[in-house]
Amino acid sequence: MPLSRSTIHAALLLFPLFCAKPIPAQGKPHHPCFEQPNDARDAIHRLPNMARYWLVEDAVYIITPEERCAFLHLNTDHEREQFIEQFWYRRTAEDSDFETEHYRRIVFANEKYRGQLAGGGQLAGWKTDRGRIYVLFGPPDSVDLVTDQRAAGEAANRDADTHLHPAERWHYRYINGIGEDVEFHFEFVASHRDYALAPQDQFLLEQSNLYPDILQMPQPKVRFKDLEALVTARIVRDHVKFSHRIQFAAATHATTLARVDIQILCEACTHDGQIVPSVAYALFVRVSKPSGWVVHTSEMNADTVIGDNSHSRPTLTAHFDLPLPPGKYQLAIAAKNATTGEAGVSLTQLDVPTCESLETKKLRNHAPIRPSSDDRTRCTQSDPAT
Repeated sequence: MPLSRSTIHAALLLFPLFCAKPIPAQGKPHHPCFEQPNDARDAIHRLPNMARYWLVEDAVYIITPEERCAFLHLNTDHEREQFIEQFWYRRTAEDSDFETEHYRRIVFANEKYRGQLAGGGQLAGWKTDRGRIYVLFGPPDSVDLVTDQRAAGEAANRDADTHLHPAERWHYRYINGIGEDVEFHFEFVASHRDYALAPQDQFLLEQSNLYPDILQMPQPKVRFKDLEALVTARIVRDHVKFSHRIQFAAATHATTLARVDIQILCEACTHDGQIVPSVAYALFVRVSKPSGWVVHTSEMNADTVIGDNSHSRPTLTAHFDLPLPPGKYQLAIAAKNATTGEAGVSLTQLDVPTCESLETKKLRNHAPIRPSSDDRTRCTQSDPAT
């Protein structure tokens, strides 16, 4: 039987944090976490690699000082795993897509806003100023290129400088905690070969509300209980034929974003070459560790038809993104025809690669950095039709 994601121990562990004050993660704490300043640095160095990566990469922009302090005082991997699950759970209680969207933005920032280090290496896109704003607030509602000013730090030909690196003005219609018509200005800094947030805009980050209301934490309800029962019982069925394809994109050293695309053969989706309306299959997806610990559950409907004529095989499609630490998992997918009651269940192993292996593959294939998170360099893992 899969283990529960939420435990009384984790709830007690994090209860004092429920009233944490919302401030940007990179701001200075309002209270000391350790008696000596170096104690916090030493505590970070003592963390296992993946826990340290999660703290300084995955959560660095959205974790509160109180949460960071509590995390640094945990003693075991089990406590840290429970903390991380509760960290995301409290945020997804208000916005069910919060965690996944956070990593989607990181992946996009890595591909769109990657910078350069002084030594010639590359800086992850989420670490740049434009990447940070994108991760925190998502895509701007509009971007204006400003070419009527000289790029910061450039003393050469003005026209060439501003033509190659025009300043950017990002406009957001509304940001929680700041208000309406918010603008961020980015100027190209020649010495860094990258764009920097204008100093006058730094204070806006301190006004934003990056921490959702977590006082009410409704328990998620399972809609497709019959499919959950099939997955829990590990019963493989093939009355409904479907296949899935998994693609990976590097987010941080601690987390890889997996996209699962599912296709279901659907002979009933067309009639006389025309798409039949209101055809949908229920899908239940569960990802668990080899120990049985459930790390993710998704429910959705596959209702998008591919193949709209009699000469193609009609299929229903669905997809979802899933952030996971690198490692081995068990992926279970169950699909059901709501009309006939027929079901199909697939159980496969999911091998999530590391950020380093994805970057190595990208370099080996000389793949370019793509500007869209939906068109990214990936390594893939496929499963044939059941």
